[in-house]
Amino acid sequence: MVELSVLGYRRREPGRFPVEKSRLVNRPATQLVAEAGSPAAAAGRVGLVSDESRDACPPPGADPYPSLQSTRSRMNDEALLPPVPAPRPAATPAERLLSERIFLLADAHGLQALEGLDPRHGGLAICGGRTNPFTKIEKLRAEGYSGPLIGDPGLYTTHVATPEVPFAHAGQDDLFGSGLDQALDEQICRGATVALTPTGYLQAGDRAALRAVVEGAKGLDRTDTVVVVPAAVGWLVDPYLDLFTVELADIGHPVALALGGQFNPLDEREEATANLRRLLVGVPGVAPWRTDFAAFDGIAHGAPFAAMGATSGMRHTIPPDEKAQTKKRGGAVPPMVLFPELLRFTSGHTLATRYANHQPPTCGCVVCQGKPLTRFEGYGGDVRREADAHNAAAWNRLLPALFREPGLGERQALWKKICAVAHQAHEIEDLRLRQKKVFDPPDDVRRFATLPVTHAPIPLPAQGS
Repeated sequence: MVELSVLGYRRREPGRFPVEKSRLVNRPATQLVAEAGSPAAAAGRVGLVSDESRDACPPPGADPYPSLQSTRSRMNDEALLPPVPAPRPAATPAERLLSERIFLLADAHGLQALEGLDPRHGGLAICGGRTNPFTKIEKLRAEGYSGPLIGDPGLYTTHVATPEVPFAHAGQDDLFGSGLDQALDEQICRGATVALTPTGYLQAGDRAALRAVVEGAKGLDRTDTVVVVPAAVGWLVDPYLDLFTVELADIGHPVALALGGQFNPLDEREEATANLRRLLVGVPGVAPWRTDFAAFDGIAHGAPFAAMGATSGMRHTIPPDEKAQTKKRGGAVPPMVLFPELLRFTSGHTLATRYANHQPPTCGCVVCQGKPLTRFEGYGGDVRREADAHNAAAWNRLLPALFREPGLGERQALWKKICAVAHQAHEIEDLRLRQKKVFDPPDDVRRFATLPVTHAPIPLPAQGS
């Protein structure tokens, strides 16, 4: 048992839940998300099993996860934090407009209309770069797009925040600080649902720059704004975590937290994921931004909204003084494809190669409609666009089930189950392909599957009431 501290509130934290390992019978794969809300049917792949494992397997078509009712009874026996209904009350109109949504964050350059965004819990955010995101927003509005739409200036990829100039469009010598307000006004006028601050990148430990961002945000007399905090992942570990938490709590606006680092920033420090969870629980209004499946983990731990990147480059923030690293040595980079049952992004070329002599995995999203995932082998623009559209449509299918849960404890339990089944599904695929470690579970899926649930479920009404 270890102690969990959230802004001074200390409770005993239960030990990790074990991830059960079992092998599944030879049978067709269940759907990724059934209409009843069942998430990834990672266990549906063909495997080799023993007779005793066969008896423990769910029947075809059944929900592969234990019921939340059984989880609830186990959770009530643990020393958890008190129940918290979801969503938590919004503090500003901007937060209310974005609440209970995971946005797709896409590069404005070459962006086309995407299928499969959940109308109730999805949304589109457009990031700047080669193309002005607000020009794209104007075009989409003119074409009749009426859903939630956000523009991220994305200037943190080229500008570092300093104590003198924390925002790329407004220095301290701006007349009455009007430059920042004008930049935010322009975003709203051009069709954005809310305005996002053009914050510079916060290098780890630069306390003066962080304080300047906070003071600048507190000076904004408006309720339509989200403060972007693009910060090195080093802020989430000692000796900076406590200061970072206190400063974010002082901003007074919703915060879009974009973590910086190579590849998955949360992989750099093992404790970063648990610390991010504590920050989200302790500081209402902070939302994971420009991330991967940490968006789902954030929602389960109290984030009002989140944004998941459409491409690898949009799923993390590269510090302005660094060049993006890649695991591929030279040549063109193939499109990354979401393998839904595994909750992993794998290159289209790798999928085509590994399933060359085996029945390929298929996907039932609105883009794929049962087609194999091995079709994304090429490098052309059309292949990339279809792969990106598949990725977004596939993870959007998980949203209704997650947001249907009434409290943080229930959302955490469901997300943990989804990740545990995805973690186990890697072993199932190895068995099906008759090779060892064809797919290694991503580090983040492993963490999400093994870190403990922190909140108790909301008590059920008394019978007969």
